[in-house]
Amino acid sequence: MPDSLNVWAGWACVGLALLFALNGVRLLREERNRRLTPSRPFSGRELLWESAAMALLGTGNLVGGTWVLLAIPAVIIMMVLLARLFARSGGRRRQSR
Repeated sequence: MPDSLNVWAGWACVGLALLFALNGVRLLREERNRRLTPSRPFSGRELLWESAAMALLGTGNLVGGTWVLLAIPAVIIMMVLLARLFARSGGRRRQSR
């Protein structure tokens, strides 16, 4: 049985995942309607991937036991998104010079 900190962190992660998913769907719809590349740091698809990672973290915290291993793919997703963000921001800086 998870302790109170894990329950609180788990529900916080699930809540953040829901917010990221709603914002990601909205951005995807906006990008599709305007057919533009995203001007924001994250695109709609990247926000949906981030919401999946947060949902995995929250589920691992809430269920406990060996389900905590769900954090491994969640951290991998977050690291890939962070690398994409850094690569995109580096490309923008070079273009502006």
